[in-house]
Amino acid sequence: MRSAPAKPARWSPMRWAKRVAQVAPASADDPAPQSADASGAQPADPQPAAPPAEPAAAPDPAPVPEPAASPAPDAAPAAPQAPAAAPDASLTAQQTPDLSDEELAKLSEQSAKEEIITVTGSTIERKTLTTPAPLTMLNREELKAAGRATVGDILQRLPEQSNAINAQTNNGGDGSTRISIRGLGANRTLTLLNGRRVVAGGSGANTSVDLNAIPLAMIDRVEVLKDGASAVYGSDAIGGVVNIITRTDFNGTEAALYTGGAGHGDGFTYDGSFITGYTSQDKKGNIIFSAGIQSQDPVMAGDRSFSARTRKWNYNTHAEESNNLTTAPAGYLNAKAGITPLGGGKPVPRPDLCGADFCKSDGMGHWLPFMDSDLYNPQPDNYLYTPSSRYNVYSAGTYKLVPQASTFFEASYLNRTSDQLLAPTPFSSAATVSKDSMYNPIHQDVLDYQRRLGELGDRQFFEEIDTFRIVGGFQGSVPDDVPVVHDWKWEASYNYGRTGAINRSTGNLIKSRLAQSLGPSMRDGNGNPVCVRTPNMASTAIAGCVPIDILGPMGSVDKSAANWLTFTGVSSGYNEQQIALAQGHGKLMDLPHHGDVSMAVGTDYRVESGGSSPDPLTATGDTTGNASQPTNGKYRVAEGFAELSVVPISGEKFAEWVELSLAARAFHYSTFGNGVTWKAGGLFRTVNGVAVRGTYSTAFRAPSIPDLYRGAADSFPANLDPCNTGGTASGAAMLGQTAREKCMEQNVPLATNPTYADKQQRTVIGGNPKLDAETAKVLTAGVVVEPPQVKGLSLTADYWKIDIDNAIQALPASVILSNCYQQGLEDYCAQIHRNPALNYKIDYINNITQNVGGTSTSGLDLAVAFDRTFPGVGQFRQSLGTQRLFKYNVDNTVQILHYRGNYDLGVFPKWKTNFNEQWSHPSGLAAGFNVQYIGSFKECQNQDCNHNQPSRPVEAWAKLDLFGSYTMKSRAGRTQVGLGVNNVTNKLPAVIYSGFAGSSDSSTYDYMGRFVYMRLAQMF
Repeated sequence: MRSAPAKPARWSPMRWAKRVAQVAPASADDPAPQSADASGAQPADPQPAAPPAEPAAAPDPAPVPEPAASPAPDAAPAAPQAPAAAPDASLTAQQTPDLSDEELAKLSEQSAKEEIITVTGSTIERKTLTTPAPLTMLNREELKAAGRATVGDILQRLPEQSNAINAQTNNGGDGSTRISIRGLGANRTLTLLNGRRVVAGGSGANTSVDLNAIPLAMIDRVEVLKDGASAVYGSDAIGGVVNIITRTDFNGTEAALYTGGAGHGDGFTYDGSFITGYTSQDKKGNIIFSAGIQSQDPVMAGDRSFSARTRKWNYNTHAEESNNLTTAPAGYLNAKAGITPLGGGKPVPRPDLCGADFCKSDGMGHWLPFMDSDLYNPQPDNYLYTPSSRYNVYSAGTYKLVPQASTFFEASYLNRTSDQLLAPTPFSSAATVSKDSMYNPIHQDVLDYQRRLGELGDRQFFEEIDTFRIVGGFQGSVPDDVPVVHDWKWEASYNYGRTGAINRSTGNLIKSRLAQSLGPSMRDGNGNPVCVRTPNMASTAIAGCVPIDILGPMGSVDKSAANWLTFTGVSSGYNEQQIALAQGHGKLMDLPHHGDVSMAVGTDYRVESGGSSPDPLTATGDTTGNASQPTNGKYRVAEGFAELSVVPISGEKFAEWVELSLAARAFHYSTFGNGVTWKAGGLFRTVNGVAVRGTYSTAFRAPSIPDLYRGAADSFPANLDPCNTGGTASGAAMLGQTAREKCMEQNVPLATNPTYADKQQRTVIGGNPKLDAETAKVLTAGVVVEPPQVKGLSLTADYWKIDIDNAIQALPASVILSNCYQQGLEDYCAQIHRNPALNYKIDYINNITQNVGGTSTSGLDLAVAFDRTFPGVGQFRQSLGTQRLFKYNVDNTVQILHYRGNYDLGVFPKWKTNFNEQWSHPSGLAAGFNVQYIGSFKECQNQDCNHNQPSRPVEAWAKLDLFGSYTMKSRAGRTQVGLGVNNVTNKLPAVIYSGFAGSSDSSTYDYMGRFVYMRLAQMF
């Protein structure tokens, strides 16, 4: 990971001549293009180049893209490219009086080879990677050194990323991996491919890109803009932008294989890829094609010590306790309040059933006390790391139609299958067990009974997702004889993407059939058990219904009853995106002092649509799984944008580089109307390698398809009922005054309230077509130091602050509960609905998406990089990236909630750091290591650190990765063999008892453990 360099190429002819000498075309035996070096450590005088490093293990010490096979017009202006540029018009005798005509002509010829690129955050081409906004880059060597098979897994380890789902997300995951810059949510991070938008991925009606849909073999580098960029790119770029740049102008063939497995003997994975490219001899056209296949085996939660059992923290005794569940295969009957007496009426206690408050059946007609040993540990039945498989194809190419115009295309297809596995479905008062059931030995209605239906097998959720994307169009340059805009680059393109998903689920029950199976039943004249509508009347038998013996122990549910109750749900979904784009950019005029004015303008028209169609039982809620109604919607947006870059001074004694930039975008959405967003930035580089930079911008996020049109759906976040007193007077006395009053207003019998087993509370979420766009103000200010006394060293510090208003969000259920029972706010209490039939246990929390409150976060990014070659020893590259979080506050319209340093909303520690060390030797040997550090924070009871709840510290965590490789040449080409170990010390994730999976946080820590891998690449 490297911060973008702050040092520009000075706009003086002598500096250009010196730089061009370093930007020579790649040698004939190195057909792979090289990534633009994003190191902040590039010295003023670059070191001599080591042997080429693609795909060699040794990182390229001067990794500059190979000159394109086609002239500048073939470069897409929205995507970072490295075409050969036309001689710059600013090289005039007036500006270079110290050069002869012969020297000037020679310099102009050399400058034609200088790289001109488009850096993420701007649509204007530049002669330097420097921008006023902070930028992190990962080149191809750094991506390989990460030791991962997918780009999503690599980017999730960045310090600026927090709390996005990945393959470790089993319950609530969908097999995708996303990125959330600054922890603001994946829907507030814009992901681009070659500077253009990418269709959302997932099971349907999604809001962000599945990063693993982009094959790692095709990626040249990744640029992460840590700044608001709505003025440049439009909606969603509040937290930042991830721009994935693919390999271009590739000549030759490369085959690669990555394979590895965990030290525990599981989690085996492989990734095979093939890439080939060709450029015509006349340089008019080039094409690249790749294909790949990838597979990941699962890891079971029971196979890791930290996740093998359920645990909780007792904040009174300050000790860990088991947290096994009462929804156990043995069955758990609440005799205190769960039986209706003969003749009907209010449920009465029946402790005499087994001599205890909670009873289980022995299968012989007797009831025994339910013991702690009967509690259920679901972890061995759950995935810890979910399995998946992918295959993909990708192709891109350009062809020059006329000297100043080309046509181009990008096309990709990916198929992904994945699944999640959960313990067998729990029966938790889903229906009343009738007193007239032939399997009810009590002969009284049973209302509160819990049992894990292990006979039905585990719950499993399968996804098969196809993602198709094609971009095509024309690009070129304006002829020289056109006034003002001569030599401008332009593009007219069409971008179409679609994700289609088929989802299957097994293991849940049909509620209506469950009620029938638990209702009156008897044996018919042939001795067969049948369900009946009227007790003891076989003539009222329900066709097909099979009674279920749910009150019995594990094994009492007959297979025929299980077949009657279970189903395979099949749902579908899609995301579709269409974009028509026209844009141009170039220089407007030259300025004195070697400066100029450049501009970009453009317009686009975008149509976004998406939907999901659950199976009929899920849509109607007739299932023990999460109910979910259909989603379907579409919106259109038309936008116009402009960007201006002014460089008034370059190459002066005390002002090596001064740049001012302005951008604005006007938009019209069919859903909420019009708006304008803008951005201003500046960069000033003075003497001794010191530069200051800063930006201020407004940003926005338009409501997405699910924000607007999502059908009502069940969610089960981890929260305890604040009115749960354990059924004791002492427990009731521990409630605060406000909580006691609100619980009593809701008729909760505090002194007799049973111990609810639910760690999760049903929350009903859904879209809201009346939503408006959320807005944000983003500020960055930084300093970069590249001391000329220490070649190859750079230090950067960037302050950032993001304030989001009118946020589109559904507040966490914990906030709703806290605002009711801690703050006593009736509007929030009204969102909590209780079931009087179950002692006023929480039935559901109503929580649709709203424009409510906002988020304010700020921090400091620190980066240190060093890049130096030592004769006879080799090249060393070190990079250190750190995020220091100052605040992460959420305004819920009533109060400001502080989340930095606590686990109420996810992992937001004060410090997060990555350190990378790479060494390469001309002999072909290379080695290095990565260190990832996550700082400490605290965890509070009920995930509520904002109201003086008891807390415990979560310790800081760090892991070490090692890697090495060797590259050799032969008649067959170039061969690279690499070995690595991730998490060398097998560091366990930090323990978080309120974590949703594995008593930790799957979006932050490494669940796999020690992982050994090998990478083999062959260049032909």
